Amino acid sequence: MIREFVSKPAGPYERGLEFGTVHAARIAATVAAYHIMFDGMAERPVPLGDLGAQAFTATEGWAPDLAEEIKGIADGAGLPVTEIAAINARTEILATLLAPPRGECSAAVVLGEPTVAGQTWDWVGAMADNWLVWTIPHPSGRVVHTVTEYGVIGKIGVNSERLGLLFTFLSHQRDGATIGVPVHVVARRVLDEAYDLSSATSLLTTPVVSASTSVTLIAPGSAITAELHPGGPAWVLPDGDGILVHTNHFLDPTAAAGDQIPREFPDTLLRHYALHRRLHAGEPMWQAMADHSGGSKSVCCHVPASAALPGWEQQTLATIELHVESGDLTVHAGGPCSSAQPGRSTEHRRVAVEP
Repeated sequence: MIREFVSKPAGPYERGLEFGTVHAARIAATVAAYHIMFDGMAERPVPLGDLGAQAFTATEGWAPDLAEEIKGIADGAGLPVTEIAAINARTEILATLLAPPRGECSAAVVLGEPTVAGQTWDWVGAMADNWLVWTIPHPSGRVVHTVTEYGVIGKIGVNSERLGLLFTFLSHQRDGATIGVPVHVVARRVLDEAYDLSSATSLLTTPVVSASTSVTLIAPGSAITAELHPGGPAWVLPDGDGILVHTNHFLDPTAAAGDQIPREFPDTLLRHYALHRRLHAGEPMWQAMADHSGGSKSVCCHVPASAALPGWEQQTLATIELHVESGDLTVHAGGPCSSAQPGRSTEHRRVAVEP
């Protein structure tokens, strides 16, 4: 099921307070699920209070308005601000644990008229009910749409400046030394403040991050990926045919020297190849993303029948297509294979951004 929420135009704290009040139960469920995940991966209780405090301090230093919004969400939901800061820093906390999680998500852009961008959002099944499409109208008139988790301030999205953003997990050997600016905070600030690719890329050079993520920026007729990592970012451009694909391994050769994903999870290479090949063959984005050529961990990701813990196995929880020319996005709950004809499923929504 796709859930949507439209905030009232307000300042950061008031916006967060409204969101936290309305969604208190789902935010609490998201926090509880991450407690279970972190403790299970670490095989010990993880001190989220301390880690959340570090994340909040890093957010205050780089994005003070978003720190105020996190504080408002916490107050509205009746939870400590460190808990909300911690789930916003879930990528950074995962990086501090001994074993990095497997990769997640496949993203792609095809430049043209129109430019089309899309991705699968692959995450554990336990989070299947913990996400929504959040529409954020700013007092300035800017509107942001983001597909994100309850209590997490941003992820994949598009704004009324016709700027889109895709988001995939990376893992670098330098990750996890501390808790830096959360990459989810980075994504949201780009959607809130950037007005074109130049301003967005400039903004992405400024945060000190402690965990790696690919942030693909899209505008009409152009795109670029920032591979955020400690010591980065690195940059990747579309190929000569205007196609840019990113899964869960570094494409910049210098950054790739510290890559931790392909050795343990080579499906990222297969997904990249499959999506690149199908898009070069001229397949529509949605059809190309419905690829199962690599088995259960393909672009369209499913829980294998042999899974010992189905709720904690990765699967495609949502499929998103951004339409930057018109400033809107299409969201489907589940993998692309379950909605071969976009717009014809009750679990498929096209959400417009008001000019």
